[in-house]
Amino acid sequence: MKLAIRNNHKLLVLGTFLCMGLLSGCGTSGDGDEQEAPLFEKFPPGRTGVTFSNKITSGRSFNVNDFPYLYNGGGVAAGDINNDGLPDLYLSGNMVSSRLYLNKGNFEFEDITESSGTTTSGWAGGVSMVDINHDGYLDIYVSVSGPADRAPGERENLLFINNGDETFTEKAGEYGLADPGFTTHAAFVDYDLDGDLDVYLINNFPGTFSRDNRSGLRPEINDGTSESTDALYRNNGNGTFADVSRQAGILREGYSLGLAVTDINRDGYPDIYVSNDVQPDDLLYINNGDGTFTDRAADYFKHTSYAGMGADIGDVNNDGWPDILQVDMLPPLLKDQKRVTGAVSYDYMQRQQQQGYQRQYTQNTLQLSNGTDRNNNVVFSEIGQLSGVAATGWSWASLFGDYDNDGWDDIMITNGYPKAANDYDYLIALNQSTMFGSDSTREQKVYEMLDELEGYESPNYFFKNNRDLTFTDVSVKWGFREPSFSYGAAHADLDNDGDLDLVVNNMNAGAGIYANRADTLNPFHYLGIELRGDSLNTFGIGARVSVTAGGETQSAAFWPYRGYQSTTEATRMQFGLGEADRVDSLEVRWPDGRYQLLTDLEADRDITLRHENSRDASRPGTPPGQAQFFAEVDDLGIDYRHRENQYVDFNNEPLLPRMLSRLGPGAATGDVHNNGRRDLFLGGAAGEAGRLFIQQPDGTFRQSDHEQPWQEDASREDTGALFFDANGDGAMDLYVVSGGNSYSPASDRLQDRLYLNSGDGRFVKTDNMLPDMYTSGSAVKAADYDGDGDRDLFVAGRHVPGRYPSPAKSYILRNEGSGFTDVTAEAAPGLVEPGLVTDAEWVDFNGDGTLDLVVTGIWMPVSFFENNGGEFQNVTAGLGLDEQSGWWQSIRKADLDGDGDMDFVVGNLGCNIEYSAPGRGSIHLLDHDFDDNGRREAITAVGKDGRYEPLHGMHSMERQFRGMTRRIPSFEAYGESSLADMFGEQKVGEAGHRQANYFATSVLMNRGDGQFAMKSLPNEAQLSPVHDILVSDINGDDHPDIITAGNLYHPNPEITRSDAGNGLILLGDGEGHFNPVSPFKSGFVAPYNARSLAMMHTRRGRYILVVNNDGELQVFKSTIRQP
Repeated sequence: MKLAIRNNHKLLVLGTFLCMGLLSGCGTSGDGDEQEAPLFEKFPPGRTGVTFSNKITSGRSFNVNDFPYLYNGGGVAAGDINNDGLPDLYLSGNMVSSRLYLNKGNFEFEDITESSGTTTSGWAGGVSMVDINHDGYLDIYVSVSGPADRAPGERENLLFINNGDETFTEKAGEYGLADPGFTTHAAFVDYDLDGDLDVYLINNFPGTFSRDNRSGLRPEINDGTSESTDALYRNNGNGTFADVSRQAGILREGYSLGLAVTDINRDGYPDIYVSNDVQPDDLLYINNGDGTFTDRAADYFKHTSYAGMGADIGDVNNDGWPDILQVDMLPPLLKDQKRVTGAVSYDYMQRQQQQGYQRQYTQNTLQLSNGTDRNNNVVFSEIGQLSGVAATGWSWASLFGDYDNDGWDDIMITNGYPKAANDYDYLIALNQSTMFGSDSTREQKVYEMLDELEGYESPNYFFKNNRDLTFTDVSVKWGFREPSFSYGAAHADLDNDGDLDLVVNNMNAGAGIYANRADTLNPFHYLGIELRGDSLNTFGIGARVSVTAGGETQSAAFWPYRGYQSTTEATRMQFGLGEADRVDSLEVRWPDGRYQLLTDLEADRDITLRHENSRDASRPGTPPGQAQFFAEVDDLGIDYRHRENQYVDFNNEPLLPRMLSRLGPGAATGDVHNNGRRDLFLGGAAGEAGRLFIQQPDGTFRQSDHEQPWQEDASREDTGALFFDANGDGAMDLYVVSGGNSYSPASDRLQDRLYLNSGDGRFVKTDNMLPDMYTSGSAVKAADYDGDGDRDLFVAGRHVPGRYPSPAKSYILRNEGSGFTDVTAEAAPGLVEPGLVTDAEWVDFNGDGTLDLVVTGIWMPVSFFENNGGEFQNVTAGLGLDEQSGWWQSIRKADLDGDGDMDFVVGNLGCNIEYSAPGRGSIHLLDHDFDDNGRREAITAVGKDGRYEPLHGMHSMERQFRGMTRRIPSFEAYGESSLADMFGEQKVGEAGHRQANYFATSVLMNRGDGQFAMKSLPNEAQLSPVHDILVSDINGDDHPDIITAGNLYHPNPEITRSDAGNGLILLGDGEGHFNPVSPFKSGFVAPYNARSLAMMHTRRGRYILVVNNDGELQVFKSTIRQP
């Protein structure tokens, strides 16, 4: 078997541009004016003198089957060990000695390993530089691991103490740091703020890893007894360290590969993030300020990477809150993804949850911090797909750095692996090879297969920050074309020219030394900062620096232990300034809380900040809530939680893009007593009745005391609701839309319901006022479309249960006074089966004085139906909107630009999910009876020119089409196959075909000439699907603002769930432009599976209610005084 994966960055860049810039509406603001010459120039060993190669030797007696970490690589540290102003290099070796190189200037280095006494003979991995004895010279701490059977004395960590004369003495035992715990990396951190540096070690025991690979899912060990538990050593202040792991709460196991430290919640205490490989959860140890930590990963993250590798912390949007990048192993090309992913079922994911594991997915994750909520918990949004950095192959190091000095963090990622050990074809063949034969023949066969197996070899990645939460792959443009197996990486200004050069530890090849040419190619400026701390923390590790220049403020804390097993420049920070040639202000907050401020500084130089020049200041706590508009409260007395049933759609329809049984609850507001106070109906899931809450005179709510008829309808799913006067008696009646996916399409549980108000808040169910309507619906909207003085209805059909994507029937119901008549066929033939409709608005969009209808739906454009004398005609194409087919979720009408006509806000899928990911372009849905079993199946695919390739993995296709593996002989063949290859050209040609090419939540601006302009909202509005929208003046400036909410918690199990939404307020300027306000600043934090929004005015104030699927109601009170 031969397998080699090589990535073509040039094609990926093109695909990203086509999807994000032209097709999907998910645009970027990349300027494209970078230099013609590559930003980086690689220097060969003959030029630099750096001849190190991390050579790995394997054979039949010792290979990756025996030692799973054989190819986990080494790290690199950059730091000035002799205080001559030039950063030196230390590269770790696994089966060869690590090497120390002295920087002689001009990218020339001298190997002083032997003379310095820094050779290694153990399995060296992580490298950390620190002045551990406070003498002003950097020491070197080397993390050591090795095979599981290696004796403790062979895997003790090393501490090389700098003698000040370019020699070192190993003293780990003397300091109490000769830990034998299979350490991957170490970070020095003053966690208890007593002034000296302690050390955190991440450990990774290969024996447990191998056992878990064989045995599968098991409960985590979180009592500190696992051999893969990390360690925390406290500095005793006398030149020794003590293991305080258990006392400090470091108890959770993990196959730790990535380590990053910073003050995540900005309370003044350093926190610790650990990226864990495969099943064990990643860790986010929040410092409690009393010498202990609490893992809050499950509270702060909605999901993480599955095979977490390296990690780093930066600030991608310059908002002052630390963001986290974690890399994984997802290939960038779909055909290669199909060879290594797609085996996870919904049942397996549920069992993971039952065992206590967090949600994990195979992709790089970028956790965007939104600040804190009302409980001072950090609110993250995972935006790997939106940002364009989710898939970079088998990745190792991840580094934030401003490589072009434009003032914004870019991203560098290393990748590669010499053996494609996760390839499904290889794993199946390996399993089959061990079923027969003698022990010796099986062993020989296993080794032969491994020997023939090639690997993943790819150029490393660089992503340029587009300043809008997205990144552009500039790997080729910046000079990274050479495939390699690359691991640890560190950046440093090796030649003191004001830009970040790069050093990479490669396996079985020379180390990569890359000179950054930003100083000559870009017109940008920089400021270098060297920190000189107090006597116990010589180089100011943990200090936080903020730089303001050219109207932008950047903030970063000095933690050099980053990426993967590496230390970036250990005594220096650098800030790119873009075109600003002066720094307006520079602030530093030292770890002990002391403060320093400098103003009006010249750029393009290094400055030294000394702790002795700082002043006392109160220790910073978590920044106080800056909520400008709302505060989450619980003062309305509404005790409500929606509880879903446990029906699993994928058991019957494995290829569904998402669950269709979890579309509720519907909600409605209306004055049911005609007393001037609006009341609230909240729908229930199947098995749970809806509830009516009556507003009291004091503005609170109480559940209705009356026995209501919908309690008898608890078996139905309430997906939409509306209060309106159905029979003209002046009382608010209640219409409830029924939906779901667990019923037969002919089930009476799909019948909508109309409850008439007797006038005193008691409702009576009508049995004869509605026609038979066996449709799974989504929404109901009322208006007098025929001008006869009563309220008619549009009811949106969402889907046909069990028959996705058969178009559901929607209804126009004409109010006859005594009941409603279905007039859809004669009044609006195009609405009989328009598609999978999600929402609608009645509106006079053409200004002729009659109400028209605009509907949204899945696999369709926002569709405009013009009312011509009571008959509705689809005029979408004439408005120029028929080409923008999306997964539209919601719509609201409003005059957004103050010109007197109606515009629209339309909620879409967003740009942060695989369906709309960069490089995808359009997605397609083809349905046919592909396997001749009498039922039509729907396959989501990508492609063009008639060639469609399924997005689904082979395991999912096999669950839908039994016998698929007999037709397709391998995962490799499956990755290369089109639907025509699988089912034949004829069936594909005959298949029903739907397409979606526009995924951005947008505004539709009425141009006043009968045309509309589609304009996507900022990327902050694209983090998740938008299931509901409010338009209101939030800040009191008389301009309409937008409030959105939504997530998608139950997509197909092959798809990362879309949970990055935290609710969003966008402030309007009155001219149709909208600017997002972060949840931290707005106070509106709605991070759950939001389905409906409602605005309520009571005597107590103005409120926004967020109705969540399978969750509690959230209530937000306006803090803006209303006129």
